[in-house]
Amino acid sequence: MKLRTTDITWREIDGDLIILDLTSSTYLTANASGAVLMKELTEERSSQELAQALVDAFGIDHDQAESDVRHFVQALNDSGLLETRNTA
Repeated sequence: MKLRTTDITWREIDGDLIILDLTSSTYLTANASGAVLMKELTEERSSQELAQALVDAFGIDHDQAESDVRHFVQALNDSGLLETRNTA
């Protein structure tokens, strides 16, 4: 999975992230964990790679990291911020 490459911008402010979707003129906010994941998602990443990034950044339990990744990715997907793949 990877972030959509068009019409998204974000700024990190005091460890939090403000994400602006220029297509829908909506914005989201994310905490420090979300900031780590957004940076990772500028390249193609698996859920396991994202969870490991959280473990490395914050020293949290791997099960907690996987749960956090699931919720964050679902929020990005629901907002249309992830690239969709054609699986023809």
